[in-house]
Amino acid sequence: MNLADTQRAFWELATQRSSSVDAGALFESTPELAAAERISIYADMFVWRQVDALRADFPKLAAVLGDEPFYAVSQEYLRMHPSVHHDLGKLGADLPAFLAEHPRLPRPDLADLAALEWARCEVFEEREASIASIDVLRSLPPEQIPHHTLRIVPSLRVLTLRHDPLPLWKAIEDAEEVPAPQPARTHLAVWRKQLVVHHAALPMAEAQAVRLARRGATLAEVCDAFATADDPARAAFGAIGSWFVEEWVAVPEESK
Repeated sequence: MNLADTQRAFWELATQRSSSVDAGALFESTPELAAAERISIYADMFVWRQVDALRADFPKLAAVLGDEPFYAVSQEYLRMHPSVHHDLGKLGADLPAFLAEHPRLPRPDLADLAALEWARCEVFEEREASIASIDVLRSLPPEQIPHHTLRIVPSLRVLTLRHDPLPLWKAIEDAEEVPAPQPARTHLAVWRKQLVVHHAALPMAEAQAVRLARRGATLAEVCDAFATADDPARAAFGAIGSWFVEEWVAVPEESK
């Protein structure tokens, strides 16, 4: 066996990707440990390190599941979604979708909880953007405002979930008994403001408005998302004004 084949076989054993490779053909046994037991040390460390990385990114999920179930779910996830990136911070990208299809979870809302946790991880790592002031709107001639577009900061996510994870999140934060799952179509904003990550529920109209703004819609088109509100103009202006307060609007590229 040449060096490349030996390295490939070691990789398959150490990452538990193959049960057909004979560890005894690659490594010598010692009086204390057989070859298979020696390689299993590397294999176990490889899994534990990845599970620890997932636990760091999904602490609320780990708290709900408990140590052993979280480890078991993580192992199953890693078998189906092995690490393909040098940064372990990318490892959990597919975990919310994996949980959404998992048939044996103790609660149906864990995928939504994981989606919130992953969005917070992404937002924390997102690139910086220069924050715009609402004065950019105040300085425009009134006839230009409907045609103006807003640039949404990269460090904002809008989630649409099947369950409301906020009561569960708060219970975990406060070390209280976790509530029953809350099935309800829920829209959440997750964003970073001055290096702190926040999340909050959004009305459906505002969630749609943010998505329109992100796609480059004009303010007139963004405001149309509030057309069914009791007072559409007040709802639109109130929501868009809050985007500037929460630092969701970036300075346009051409103005930088």
